[in-house]
Amino acid sequence: MYTPDCRLGSYGTSQMAQSSKAKLPRILICTAILAGLWWLIVQGRADAWLIGLPAVALASWASIRLGSQPLPQLSVTGLIVFIALFLRESVRGGIDVARRTLGPGLRIEPGFHRYRLHISHPAARVLLINCIGLLPGTLAADLDGDHAELHLLDTGVNPDLQLLRLEQAVARLFCLTLETGDD
Repeated sequence: MYTPDCRLGSYGTSQMAQSSKAKLPRILICTAILAGLWWLIVQGRADAWLIGLPAVALASWASIRLGSQPLPQLSVTGLIVFIALFLRESVRGGIDVARRTLGPGLRIEPGFHRYRLHISHPAARVLLINCIGLLPGTLAADLDGDHAELHLLDTGVNPDLQLLRLEQAVARLFCLTLETGDD
């Protein structure tokens, strides 16, 4: 349920201005992230900002207006580690899939694998599920409660150790600890 963030202060003054000031860092961070993503997508082309500026502004407005969760705390060290892992696994995954599918003889044995997630924060889970496809021969096909259903190119290879490393990197990025329990 939406309730406006306008309350009367102890002197009867509106706190709407204070609420707007509190949202300013969130708006700036969101806009900077979206602008950075746009810049990467268009490979730094200046002429693309004709479409990019309205798109970033609209996406930023929608994100702030529709987003009900505050931005999670992020770790700078965790971000550096995550970016390194992201780049390394992107290259490894691309090389592995190319080697399996383009080399002599199609070396795949496709199938599904169920993996229990050890992270519960919603934003961290979304990032994790979207990054699973970076790992060699894996793709997240479904999320069912605390389990991810993965499609594998080779069911003879168990991806659990790689998935746990990715999950640890995402947890470190979001300043979280992994939940332990029965696997």
